[in-house]
Amino acid sequence: MLAPSDKFRCIECGKPFGMPGFAYHHGNPDDGPAYFSDRGVLCSAQCSLTHYRKRSADGTLQAQPARNPMTGDFG
Repeated sequence: MLAPSDKFRCIECGKPFGMPGFAYHHGNPDDGPAYFSDRGVLCSAQCSLTHYRKRSADGTLQAQPARNPMTGDFG
């Protein structure tokens, strides 16, 4: 399991990766976060929707898939 790190905190609420309640791809922390954007990781569907709405309102939505900030792979 990946250790919690200040580098990987939810960009909306600040919850560290590895904490209870953080959503993981396929439910497995080794698979990385379930939600992320080009700006960082998101801990939940709620934070992902909040992030999307903020970016939509300010006109900064990405037109292409973001790379997973933990692995560098495209999501």
